[in-house]
Amino acid sequence: MATITTINGTDLITDSRANLNDNFANLNADKIETSVLDTDTTLAANSDAKVATQKAVKAYVDAGGNVNATETTKGIVEIATAAEVAAGTDTGATGATLVVTPSQIAGNATQVLTYNLADSPATWTKDDGLARIRVQAWGGGGSGAVMYNGFGSYTGGGGGGGYNEAWIEAADLGATETVTIGAGGTAVTGTASGIVGNVGGTSSFGSLVYAYGGGGGGFGNPGSAGGGGTKLGAGGTGSGATQGVSGLGGYPWGSDGATTDRTIGGAGGSSVTGTAGCSAEWGGAGGGAATGVSGGIAGSAGTSLFGGNGGNGGANGADGTAGSVPGGGGGAYGDQTTAGTSGAGGDGQVIVTEYYV
Repeated sequence: MATITTINGTDLITDSRANLNDNFANLNADKIETSVLDTDTTLAANSDAKVATQKAVKAYVDAGGNVNATETTKGIVEIATAAEVAAGTDTGATGATLVVTPSQIAGNATQVLTYNLADSPATWTKDDGLARIRVQAWGGGGSGAVMYNGFGSYTGGGGGGGYNEAWIEAADLGATETVTIGAGGTAVTGTASGIVGNVGGTSSFGSLVYAYGGGGGGFGNPGSAGGGGTKLGAGGTGSGATQGVSGLGGYPWGSDGATTDRTIGGAGGSSVTGTAGCSAEWGGAGGGAATGVSGGIAGSAGTSLFGGNGGNGGANGADGTAGSVPGGGGGAYGDQTTAGTSGAGGDGQVIVTEYYV
């Protein structure tokens, strides 16, 4: 601001003249010429030599400078609330386009929740902003059969637990859903007359997704396998009364203990010479069979790409091994003279992957 010297009544004329000249010089240096002011409300000149008046700036903002932003035009936007993010709203309370801040994105990132037997039953809760979920479920694997000193002690491995998955939209989900994990079939300790293995339990996500367990191994001549679990039901348990009758896995992966790999749940090995358990792509693999002939032969475990591997068969006093989580079938035990224990089936599992807007 210009410096102005006050002229007092007692000042000399010569002093007053000098003060007046100084005041005019200061004012002239500090003033804004009216020719510099720009009252154009469109501010179209884009000039460095002009100064827009307050009125011109306000009119420009009110008329055209406060338009909502688009994908190609700059403008005013509004930060979305959590509720607006959840609802997928485009325009906010001010009428401006809504934007999402990095913190909101970070708070609604994809989450992966894994449920194991120790968590069961668990409660899954639907959060704000959820768009959909992917549920992957494995049933429990069946345990292997056991037998010694009889029929050559032919025993079948447990079937692998079945796999099932589904994509579910948020609107089709309850506020909460119960997650249940199927336990693997418990191991059995044999007698000379033989004992069939136990079926694996069913895993589920509410009433929307089910994955059934593998069947228990059977015994006989040859020892019959437990069938692999499927989307439709548990694998059948191998026969303990009729020689060579194996549990079926169900459509379309019916399993007879052959070495054919199974997509859903692998069958256990069905043994005259210690057949390996069947492998699987998604479900649990089958457990290996066993026989007491020829000094005792233990079948190897089946393997799975995405489920649990089966357990190895056991003979000559070495017990069958357990299937791994999720859903691997347990190995059988077969011997002519020495009692032993089969392998337990691997427990099931449920994985829920959440996707947010």
